[in-house]
Amino acid sequence: MMTRSDSEENRSDPGRVQLGSLEVDPATLEGPGSSLWDLISGRKLTLRSPDDLLDLPRQGWRPIFPSWEFIDNPRDVFAAPHPHRRNAWVLVFLHWIGEAWTVSTDPGPVPVRRPCAARRAGLELRWPAEQTATVGTQPELSIDLLNTADHLWMNDVGDHMTVHGWVLGPDGERLGTGVLFFTHAPPLPDLAPVGRMSLPVNFASDIENFAAGRYRVVAELLDLQLQSPPGTLVLTEPDIP
Repeated sequence: MMTRSDSEENRSDPGRVQLGSLEVDPATLEGPGSSLWDLISGRKLTLRSPDDLLDLPRQGWRPIFPSWEFIDNPRDVFAAPHPHRRNAWVLVFLHWIGEAWTVSTDPGPVPVRRPCAARRAGLELRWPAEQTATVGTQPELSIDLLNTADHLWMNDVGDHMTVHGWVLGPDGERLGTGVLFFTHAPPLPDLAPVGRMSLPVNFASDIENFAAGRYRVVAELLDLQLQSPPGTLVLTEPDIP
């Protein structure tokens, strides 16, 4: 069973920038960089096609996500300036699988964006009321997204509406298998001051195995890493005619 601590609440460092799904120190994007081959030489690589790397920039590469941070699941991400677009980047991903590094690429252009902390400023997720659902079913729940600021919130980078939900364990950990139902979510609209909208919550798929009772739940707007305060979900037995 996957667990996750709520201590990660609304995590994001406002002093960093976002490149793809990663938040990085802007200082790592400065300087000339080096050859990608110099950075990955000596590694056993698995490639779908040699052309995946041959078509990439020859110089300007630097590591932005070191593998030593994930000892049990090593992976590296390297970035180089996009050859045809200013303030955009090309990414290479290395993921240790079995006995070799599997290589994938994002030829971009990948723009540099403000970090999640800056993009979600003024936004809050709030449960509208106590939620109820029937045991053995996937609950169809929603949560409100509010703009608490006194100015228009603008979605200038196309962040999406995808919200996931978890049941919380006794120590505040998120419970579930990690398997979630994914649906195509459109971009968030701009929100006027004190404006709100309702967003569907996709819960961990094993929630249908929970017994009847009262549970604390939490939701997260994924693109903005915006987490809600805990709410209450009441699971009831189905009516028997």
